Amino acid sequence: MNRRTFLGVMGATTLSATTLSMDRALAQETTAALSPMSLSGTDLAGWETVVGDGIYARPGVAAVAIGDMATIDYGTHSALLANVNQRPIMAHNIAFNRLIDDTLFDYIHDCSYEFRMPNLDTPTNPGVKAQTVEGGLFVWDGGATRRDYGLGFQWVLNPWDPKFGSIQTWSMSNAAWRTTGFIEPDNAWHTFEASIDHNRNEATLLLDGQEISSAYTRRQKPDYWGTETAARLQVEAISLDPGSAASAPTHTVDVRNWTWNCTPA
Repeated sequence: MNRRTFLGVMGATTLSATTLSMDRALAQETTAALSPMSLSGTDLAGWETVVGDGIYARPGVAAVAIGDMATIDYGTHSALLANVNQRPIMAHNIAFNRLIDDTLFDYIHDCSYEFRMPNLDTPTNPGVKAQTVEGGLFVWDGGATRRDYGLGFQWVLNPWDPKFGSIQTWSMSNAAWRTTGFIEPDNAWHTFEASIDHNRNEATLLLDGQEISSAYTRRQKPDYWGTETAARLQVEAISLDPGSAASAPTHTVDVRNWTWNCTPA
């Protein structure tokens, strides 16, 4: 019996089972061949800065642009600045580190960094007001599902917002932020820790060692995003909504001592 006749006799069910077993074996071999990766830094040197989507400019005011934000590296830490020219806008600075590799979904990603708002207006430190500080850890599947997988959080810092001090994480069911914790805004250093495991659809978020309820999110992204497989660790600063004011303050977030460990799943 030649090979073609033999395959025909086997039938579709047996072929499917054989193919599945081969796929699993190949996946196991691929995972076994992966090596752990570890990255770290005291500041954000080498990270990218882009304009986020949490922006606003009143009619007649020039649109928010990359010139409205900056990320400055000091060696010991970096400072994210949003609305550097104090225009009547709400600016969104996203600083992120990115890995591009087809195998990134085969790793468990564990990340951390420390952050603070040195000029934030608090009861013990009259200073400037801000909208939020945010952060996240994501893996982008541009060549297949074109979805962004991972977790994100935001800390509400606008004192006129009824959710002032709330920690919010993204809700897939409501497609909106939901309150999952509370930390009194201050000027102290805080620690962000996150872990995502795509194979188990698991995400873990800790702030100052306290676990915050969060979901492993899957979000569709715009068509102009690329087709690569990429992972991102990011921290974000959104400056105060100016309302009807003629200007708005610069929001500063300091970041230091980041780590990113990738362990084969």
